[in-house]
Amino acid sequence: MKRLLCTWILISALFVFITCDGQGGQIPAAADQNMIVVGERQMQKSLNCFIDYNSFSIEVAQLVYERLCERNTETWELEGRLAQSWSISPDKLTYTFMLNKNARWADGSPVTSADVIFTYDTIMNPENLTTVFRMFYEAAFERVYAPDDYTVVFQAKTPRWFNFVHASSFLVLPKHEFEGGDFNKDFNLMLPPGSGPYVIEDVEPERFIVLRKRPDYWAKELPQKQGMYNFERIKYKFILEDEIRLESLKKGDIDLMIPPTSKDWVEWTEEDPPYQVTQNWILTRKVYNYKPELYQGFHMNMRKKIFQDIRVRKALAYLLNIDLLNEKLMYDQYIPLYSYFPSFFNNDADLPRFNYNPEKARALLAAAGWNKVDSEGVLMNDQGKRFEIEFLYYTQSFEKHLTIYKEDCAKVGVRINLNLISIAAYRKRVFEDLEFDMVNIAWGVDPGTLFPSMEDGWKSDTADLPNTNNIVGYKNPELDVLIDSYLEEFDIDKRLEILKRMDLILARDVPVILLWYAPYTRVYYWNKFSTPPKILKKYTDSASEDSYLTNWEIDGSKLRALQEAVAGNSALPAEPVNVYYDEELEKQFGR
Repeated sequence: MKRLLCTWILISALFVFITCDGQGGQIPAAADQNMIVVGERQMQKSLNCFIDYNSFSIEVAQLVYERLCERNTETWELEGRLAQSWSISPDKLTYTFMLNKNARWADGSPVTSADVIFTYDTIMNPENLTTVFRMFYEAAFERVYAPDDYTVVFQAKTPRWFNFVHASSFLVLPKHEFEGGDFNKDFNLMLPPGSGPYVIEDVEPERFIVLRKRPDYWAKELPQKQGMYNFERIKYKFILEDEIRLESLKKGDIDLMIPPTSKDWVEWTEEDPPYQVTQNWILTRKVYNYKPELYQGFHMNMRKKIFQDIRVRKALAYLLNIDLLNEKLMYDQYIPLYSYFPSFFNNDADLPRFNYNPEKARALLAAAGWNKVDSEGVLMNDQGKRFEIEFLYYTQSFEKHLTIYKEDCAKVGVRINLNLISIAAYRKRVFEDLEFDMVNIAWGVDPGTLFPSMEDGWKSDTADLPNTNNIVGYKNPELDVLIDSYLEEFDIDKRLEILKRMDLILARDVPVILLWYAPYTRVYYWNKFSTPPKILKKYTDSASEDSYLTNWEIDGSKLRALQEAVAGNSALPAEPVNVYYDEELEKQFGR
C-alpha cells in the first residue's frame, strides 16, 4: 500500500467544519492525530482473552501481544512472528520453535523461551480462570519445555493436526509484567505492554479504550508487516444504544462501525440513506470473502431434564419461523443455517430441515408427555410441571426476534420468559455457573485454522465443566470417537469426510436450534481511508489480525477530497456497495 508523503501535513493542518442537510449542527471531518475511532456496542468485562475469551478480547490481544506464528490471511501460508523457524518431528509429536532473537518487549528486553513457559504455566494453573485454554493444552501436550533461551518444544500426547495449531498460534505474555500479579483480577482493563505493535494508552470503563502505536515495534521491518499498523492510535468507543451509535457515526465522532442490524443496513443503503451516505461521504460496503464460518443458534441447556428429550428439542426447533423473521425483521439479508459448519456443508441435502411447523411441534410435545394444559394455556406433564423456560439475552436489538419466537411458542402452550441482563451477568450465568435454560450464541473458528477444533465444544468430558464452549452440556460417545479420528487425520479430504459425519450427528441431535448466517462482512466508514483492493483479505474474519485496524490507513488525498466535498456540500464519486473477492463468490451470491 503506497504511503502518501503529505499525509502527516494533512492530518495535522486540515480541520474543516461542515453542516449536513437537515442536521443543523457542525461536524468535524478531520483525522485527529492519525487515529481511527471504531464504534462498539459494549465493553467486555475483561480484556484478558485467556479468562474472557471473545472476539473483541482476541482482537485487542493480537495488537498488544504476539503469537509464535500466524497465518497469512491472503495465502493461508504459515509465517513466523515471535518464532523465526519451526519443525515437526517425523512422528508428528514434537514441535520445535526457534524464537527470533530480535523480538523485544515494549521495554526493550528480549522475548525468550522463559516467557513462553511462563504463559503456558499460567494457563495450566487450576487457580486461574483459563479453563478453555487449559482444556486445549491439557488434552494436547505431554509437556512444554525450553532447552535454551530461544528454543521452545511442545511435546504432544498424540499425533493430532490441531495440536500443531495450538502450538504455532500460541500467544505469549511478558513474564516480567505478569509475574506476581493476580491473573484473574489484575489484568482485566489495563493490559501490560507486550511485544506487539500497540500498547493500551487509556481506558475508561464502558466508554472507550485507546491503543497507541509503538514507534519502536521490533517487527515493523519484517516483509509480511510492510504496509501495516498505519494508525497512530486506535480508539474503541462504546455506545450501547444502536441508534445513538449510528448518530455518532453520522456526526463524525466515529469513523467506522459494523451495522448493528439488517434493518439499519437496508435503510442506509436502499430505503432512506442518511445525507452523508447519499453524498458518499460515508461508504456502506458489503464484502464477500472466504472468512471461516461457524454457526449461531438457540442453545438449550441439556443438563436440565426438560431438554434431555430430543422430541422437545425438535419441537422447539419447529417453532422457530426463520422465513418470517428474515422477511419481517432482517429484510431477507440472511441464509438459513442447516449445518454447524456452513463454510463446508450448509447446502448438503442430507441435513434435516426444521422448517416452521407448529403442528409437528405440538405432536412431538404430546409424545414427550406434555399433553395437558393449565388454566393459562401452558402445557403440563403428568407430574403437573408447566412447560415454562427462561431465555437469557444481553442485546436489546435482538428482543424483537425473541418476542416473535416467544409468541409462536405460546400458540402451542410453551411459555418462554425473556430476561435481558448485562453481558457480565450473562457470561457468569452461562459460562461459569452453567445456570440457564436457553441462550443465543454465535461462534467463530479459532485463529490459525479454517477447521473447528470440535473437542472444546462437543467432547463429553467438557459437558459439566465451567468456562468451556460446551455450554449445552452435550454428551455423545459416538461423536467422541469421531472427534478423536478427526483430530488425528492429517489428510484434509479425509478430515472433511469425518467432519461431515459429525455435522449430520449434531444436526439430527438438535442440541442447538440453528438460526442464520451471512456470507459477508458489512461495514460503514467515512470515505477517507485507503484499503486493500477487496477491502478485506481473502480469509479475514472478526478474529483475524489483518483487518481495517491493521491494513487500512488514512489517505491524504481522500481526506482532502472529503473535506472539500463536505465544505462545498457536494458529493464524492460513488463506490460499489457489494465487493466480491473473486468471480466465484460473485456468481454464487451476486444479485
